[in-house]
Amino acid sequence: MTDAYDGIDVLVIEDDEFQRGLSVQALQVLGFPVIREAGDGEEGLKACVAKLPDLILCDIEMEPMDGIAFLKALRRTKSNVVREIPIVFLTSHNESETVREAIAAGVDAFIIKPLTLKKLKDRVDAVFARPRGF
Repeated sequence: MTDAYDGIDVLVIEDDEFQRGLSVQALQVLGFPVIREAGDGEEGLKACVAKLPDLILCDIEMEPMDGIAFLKALRRTKSNVVREIPIVFLTSHNESETVREAIAAGVDAFIIKPLTLKKLKDRVDAVFARPRGF
């Protein structure tokens, strides 16, 4: 594939093992070399503390900590580096209230399930093309 994603560490946060596996496989096909996994927002926060990812793909609906609570916790940190990690929500939600709440909390992009390689590549490329910084 391409070397465009060399060195990029991706964290996939998804409580459904099958969906998480699909996301990991899609990222592998696209050429992401480092893909870590977490089963919910709490595990995701621990994974971020252990090693900061360059990109996070996160489901919204999870227990005990959902994607929006995870996003808010990450964006509240004092560290600019942590706050600036791009987060793409993978979701079956397209209700305006959920979308508004996620945007207000600082999500970078959405991918409506089912995940496809094209949707994933397009969203990730768009997120990485944007200037970062708060």
